[in-house]
Amino acid sequence: MAYRKLAIDHLDAEHQQMTEQMQYLSTKSHAEVTSQIDQKSAAVRAAITRGNSLEALEKALLEPPYGRGMEAAQSANAQLVSEILMATRAQDIGSVVGGLSDDDRDVLLKYIYHGLAHPAEFNCGVLLSWHERVVESGGLGSVVRVMADRRIV
Repeated sequence: MAYRKLAIDHLDAEHQQMTEQMQYLSTKSHAEVTSQIDQKSAAVRAAITRGNSLEALEKALLEPPYGRGMEAAQSANAQLVSEILMATRAQDIGSVVGGLSDDDRDVLLKYIYHGLAHPAEFNCGVLLSWHERVVESGGLGSVVRVMADRRIV
């Protein structure tokens, strides 16, 4: 007996096809993205050394790598964001998050969720404290936008 009036399996196939098509939207080659991440990491580490976490985070969140075949670049950028989150003092988290734009907060939340999905590689306690501040600052709308966005970091 079928209780559904909607063929969910058919919708899932369409969702998978759309997700696969969106993965190819990156116009940059893997070498270009890797070079951009390397340049970005030097600027971010310099900002961390100066103690400017907001500037470092804004640079790290600028143009995140999306798409298939970019897993190494995505992982490198996630590690870069993680370094910033770990280097920021707990009392400064609120001011750093407050200084970010809405788009940057959403991208940061994507990286937080990425880190929580890989607990062996990232410090989940630090990520949860950042998550609390991001949701406090951006509201639940940030969470909804990140969950609805099909681009993953």
